[in-house]
Amino acid sequence: MLISLLIQLTILMNKKNIISMFGMFALIVCSITGWARPEYVAPTGASGCTDCHVNNSGSGYKTGVITAYYSSSNRMVGLKNYITALNGQVQAPDTQPVLHPINSKWDVTVGELPLVISFQVTDAENDAFALHGSAPTGVSISSVYTKNNLPTIDLSWTPKATDASKVFPLQVYVTETATGRSLSSNTVQATIQVWPARTTTANVVTQFSMESAQWQNNVLTLNGQVVLKNTLSVAQRKAALNTLKLNVKSNFGKIIVNATKLSVDAKGSWVKKITLTAAQVPCTVKLTYEGLRASRPVSLAPSATCVK
Repeated sequence: MLISLLIQLTILMNKKNIISMFGMFALIVCSITGWARPEYVAPTGASGCTDCHVNNSGSGYKTGVITAYYSSSNRMVGLKNYITALNGQVQAPDTQPVLHPINSKWDVTVGELPLVISFQVTDAENDAFALHGSAPTGVSISSVYTKNNLPTIDLSWTPKATDASKVFPLQVYVTETATGRSLSSNTVQATIQVWPARTTTANVVTQFSMESAQWQNNVLTLNGQVVLKNTLSVAQRKAALNTLKLNVKSNFGKIIVNATKLSVDAKGSWVKKITLTAAQVPCTVKLTYEGLRASRPVSLAPSATCVK
């Protein structure tokens, strides 16, 4: 079952603090000159204090100033749009926001940590935006935060036992919400595979994922992430990685590699290379690691000969 998402992705500042800040600006900037402090005047294109304030003392605000300030996650953009309209200037052309790609397939296991998918947006004007689309029932959305200098929001989902062995579609895009802005981004799509709860008793792995699977030059390359319990000591971590084994099968259960060890770096990343001919490589690969599972179609696998 899918639900519609409409999430406003802006961080609104406390109004009292906004007013206090504007008051300080008026006292410091306007009591000297309109250009003494360019933090507001220069970026917004204002000619002086009275573009926003009712007088040079900064004792009040013109109609629409506060609303303009709130209208964009980049406060200077909101004020610049207000000043532009005030002076009858032509507003700079709006550009379409871009929603960055995500993996096309995700895995999550019932009873484990929630699946978290991060969405990032690029917009030349830094406009405020809202997230739209469809997702499994019960998803939660984080507040906007900055990651790698981009606005980021996380979608989190914990499946129920009744969701096990099902595949859920995910489709998301964003639309601008700033005043005079209405462009929508590209749409990203993915599927989420829900695996039944694992039955192993010694659970030292909290997360296991496969990012990609590709066959090229008779080598199947798999890579992903492993997260061990943060309570493990260095010695316990080493012992666990020496004991745990990866099992690799085709979509219909043919064993490709059984009980092979993974080398995991300090950041939890792993890469596994397996030599396979065109008649041995699976069309879709299924992995099991301490009871946690993941699957991916194998990129470049020959459809005529790959193992089903």
